[in-house]
Amino acid sequence: MNIHSLETGFFSTDGGAMFGVVSRKVWSAKYPVDEDNRCPLAMRVLFADMGEHKVLFDTGTGIAKVHGMEYYRFHELKGLRDELRTLGYQPSDITDVVFSHLHFDHCGGSVYAEADGTLVPAFPKAVHWAGKRQLDLTFHPSLWESDSFAPPVIQTLLKAGLLQLVDTDKELFQGLVVKLFQGHTDDQLVSFLDTPKGTLVYCGDVVPMTTHVMPLCIAAVDNSAEIAVNEKMRLLEEAAANDQRLFFYHDAVTEAVSLKQSNGRISVKERETIG
Repeated sequence: MNIHSLETGFFSTDGGAMFGVVSRKVWSAKYPVDEDNRCPLAMRVLFADMGEHKVLFDTGTGIAKVHGMEYYRFHELKGLRDELRTLGYQPSDITDVVFSHLHFDHCGGSVYAEADGTLVPAFPKAVHWAGKRQLDLTFHPSLWESDSFAPPVIQTLLKAGLLQLVDTDKELFQGLVVKLFQGHTDDQLVSFLDTPKGTLVYCGDVVPMTTHVMPLCIAAVDNSAEIAVNEKMRLLEEAAANDQRLFFYHDAVTEAVSLKQSNGRISVKERETIG
C-alpha cells in the first residue's frame, strides 16, 4: 500500500468560526493566528493506492466556488489531477473517491471545466461515495448551510452516473470501512483505512484540526453543537482505545496524530507525517 497526503491549497477564516466557545487565549497557544484573528486552513487530500483500489479521500475546492468568495482568501491552489500525475498516476487510474461530505471545499476538485466551460468529472472511472443525506442537502440546504454546497459539481457526477450513496456504516471493500457521523452536517462519512501501521482515520470535519481534540472545541459553523461534540468524542474514544491515528484535512500545521488517554482525558500523543 502506498499512501500520500496531497496539498490542494489553503484558505483562512476567523478563529472564532473554527474554535467556537473555546477562548482565543487557549486555542491561539496551539494554532497560528494573525492580527486579524484569522487562521490558516489546509485542504489536504489523502490518496491511498491499495492495489486494486486507488482511493481519494475528498478532492479540495477545485473550481467550485473560489471566485466570488474573496473573504476566504484562497491561495496556493493546486489541481488534484496534476498532483496525482507527479506521483505517476493518471486521473483514469482512480477507482474510488470518498467524500467526507459535499461542502464545496471538500468536493469541488471532483470536476473540472473544459474550454467551453462545460463541467466534466475529473476522475471518470471512479465511484464517488457520499452520505445519503448529503445529496438532498446539496439541492435543498437549510439556511444555515445554504452557501456550503456546490450543486453544479454534484449534478455533473449524477449525470455521469458516478455518485453512490451510503446510508449505514459499511465496508466499501477490504481494508476500508466508512461510518456515518452527524453534527457538523448530516451523514458525514469518516473513513477507517487499514494500513501497515494500523488504522488511519480520515476525520473530515468531525475532527478537522489537532486543536479539535479538546473536548468542547468544535467549529461555530457546525449544524448542532451538542451533537457535534458527542459525535466527535465518540470518534476520539474509539481511536484512542484502538490505537488509531487521525488524519486532518484542514490543519495547516499537522497532518496526523496518534492519541493517548489518561485519567479519562484524551490528548495528542505524537504528531506524524503521512508519506
